[in-house]
Amino acid sequence: MDYTISLTNKCNLRCSYCYERHLNTEYGSITPLTMHKITEFINQRSDAGTIYLFGGEPLLYKNEVKYFCENLKAKQFVITTNGTLLDELFIKWCIDRRVIINMSHDGSECNERGVDRELLDNNLKLLLRYQPETLVQLVYTKETLPRLYENIIYLKGLGVKKVSAAMDAFMIPDDPDSFGDLLREQWRKISGIRDLYIYELAVKKKNIRNHKKSTCEMCKKKLFINWDGKFYPCIQFQNLPAYRCGDLSVGIETEKARKAHPDYSMMSERCEGCEIAEYCRNSCACRKMATTGTVRDISEAACMEEQVQILTALELLSREKGGH
Repeated sequence: MDYTISLTNKCNLRCSYCYERHLNTEYGSITPLTMHKITEFINQRSDAGTIYLFGGEPLLYKNEVKYFCENLKAKQFVITTNGTLLDELFIKWCIDRRVIINMSHDGSECNERGVDRELLDNNLKLLLRYQPETLVQLVYTKETLPRLYENIIYLKGLGVKKVSAAMDAFMIPDDPDSFGDLLREQWRKISGIRDLYIYELAVKKKNIRNHKKSTCEMCKKKLFINWDGKFYPCIQFQNLPAYRCGDLSVGIETEKARKAHPDYSMMSERCEGCEIAEYCRNSCACRKMATTGTVRDISEAACMEEQVQILTALELLSREKGGH
């Protein structure tokens, strides 16, 4: 089981596309008592694969981050940070303990985040010095999509070797046809960047090669533990009582949650009859909820993004086999 532990949903930035700002939930942070109970709960289960320490911005609570990394038993720890609070001492602490740091950076344009790009650049370079394989997570919006390729090239110029480029979940195209053409153009250009790992395309290629269909099963492989000790299947469901699947006092109520939501893992309604649906990740309940507020459908923009990435991955595989 992979666990995501939310230390807080507070943040020192105000990104326009932030999922937390659209959840309309109360703001809070983890307490020492809840930390101890979470540690006891996970260690007693003895099934932790990767533990993600998440926010908000988790580095607002560096001591709590260290506590979990030192006391939880897991195969791997991953911290996702906006990068503004990184310092050399903390980075060294993580490297010494093989704790992975993923950092957010949108490239040459950081207007959507309200942050000094020079600060992010310097902190990213510092992180890359100690962790060369850092995964940098970029979010592109309707305004920055036309320069997505250039922003990824900018990150590569800073020394980045691995990038994840995710669409703003709340994007609504003004003109779907033009939007689709622009998506196709940008991802084709991105696919031609040499010596750079693009997470989305790498995963698509792997799934296509292995004929692996993307599946989403409630509370089977991952669990989101909120800062208040309540359990949810994924981050987009936090503080939605209908999707609670237990808490620290009762444990994981898997079967109860699955019976309450039989449509959780269904493929999006708009995917019926799609020729590439077998490679699609739009059965992901978290993605559906993020883009439409329901587990039954995916947004038009997210559907188009998925199609473009799959077609781009298929073209890459064809070229690798000697095709044109």
